[in-house]
Amino acid sequence: MDNQSTMASQNDARQFKFCQNCGAKIDINAVICPHCGVALPAFTPASSTPAATTTDGKEGSYWWSVLGFFVPVAGLVLYIVWRTSEPKSTNAAGLGALIHVVLWTAILAFFVTLAIMTA
Repeated sequence: MDNQSTMASQNDARQFKFCQNCGAKIDINAVICPHCGVALPAFTPASSTPAATTTDGKEGSYWWSVLGFFVPVAGLVLYIVWRTSEPKSTNAAGLGALIHVVLWTAILAFFVTLAIMTA
């Protein structure tokens, strides 16, 4: 009995796929999701597509965020230079620079407000 339920679930998985936009279970041959209306990519069986790897050297590192935080000009320059070739590292460096600017602006605004109130 347990084997039959396993077989049924395997057959069910072969006949359906899931919408990448809304997550609804849809027919494997559908080109548009009937639930949300988004166009769907062509179905490729999992066995025919290679597993995604992150060994291409394009993974981002939080060290770029640290660099961008402590040296925001470097984060901005890296963001401009790597915008197309290293998108994950670009985002990390730019995010670090953005956090630096926002944080120091908030700190400066706090102290200016404090100085105005005590004067």
